[in-house]
Amino acid sequence: MISKQELLKMYAQMVLGRLYMEKIVAFVKMGKLVGFFHLGLGQEAISAGILNAIGPDDYIVPTHRQQTLLVNLLDTDKFTCELIGRANGYCKGLGFEFHISNPEKHLFPISAVLGSSAPMGVGAAMALKLDGRHGAVICCFGEGASNEGNVHEAMNIASTYKLPVVFMIENNGWAISQPAERGSAVADIASRAAGYNMPGVVVDGTDACAVAEALQKAVAAARDCQPNVIEMKVVRWRGHFEGDPQVYRDLSEVDVARQNDCILKLDAVLVESYGVTREELDDVRTQAAGKVDAAFAYAESSPVPTAEEILNPEFVYATPSGGLAL
Repeated sequence: MISKQELLKMYAQMVLGRLYMEKIVAFVKMGKLVGFFHLGLGQEAISAGILNAIGPDDYIVPTHRQQTLLVNLLDTDKFTCELIGRANGYCKGLGFEFHISNPEKHLFPISAVLGSSAPMGVGAAMALKLDGRHGAVICCFGEGASNEGNVHEAMNIASTYKLPVVFMIENNGWAISQPAERGSAVADIASRAAGYNMPGVVVDGTDACAVAEALQKAVAAARDCQPNVIEMKVVRWRGHFEGDPQVYRDLSEVDVARQNDCILKLDAVLVESYGVTREELDDVRTQAAGKVDAAFAYAESSPVPTAEEILNPEFVYATPSGGLAL
């Protein structure tokens, strides 16, 4: 059972992620942010569950729509600088959100190549096992990316060699404009795990308690070299990107999904089952709002990278001279 303190921590992480993404929407509308932003509004419980499950020896290979994960795992000011292309960011404003990484936080880059997180995660898991380290890799991707061939190859290798990895599928029902049922012959992507002799479970991605418990078990099993698959089912609230007109879907499903908001559900659990007061929850939101406002103000006032920084080969190329170790 997840403790009150763990749930309060997750609630704070989820609220921070929600307010941060809402700020991104506002900045896009004002023209202060340009480019493609793939937001995970309504999917915050999944990122909070990952943060609650990992330990100091674990690694994360993230995917799109995990702003809640990034803004809580990383320094909020530095992450925001990276988001809007400022030199004070983790990658000097050159990585944006898609390619940001941080070895100190055991965070691999998000890759724009769909499904590439799976072989990256399996490679990292292989390194952990060969080094005799008791850690795990949480490898994240969506249901659309799960159809990529290298995902299946990675799962086969992970199971064959008993690697410490969790394949975490964030199934929000849409792969850009294609509904999940048109991209897969099975309703539950996790059922494919049986084909690789791995356990696979399906979890309601809007239930923070269920998410946290499932991820804790999955990561614990992976640390003992029992690879597994976990599928989080949610509904994508926004378009594939901000500005997507979404003419390909019936938006009434979003109205229904908003009634199943993961934050409101956890809010009710904390108040009704754990005795948390409304004042305490309001204070969490106030602190999160202040943190978000401060981060964007700091980023806006920060310098852009110089030409020398932009063209520095140590940042232009993925692997610096001498390479990187886990």
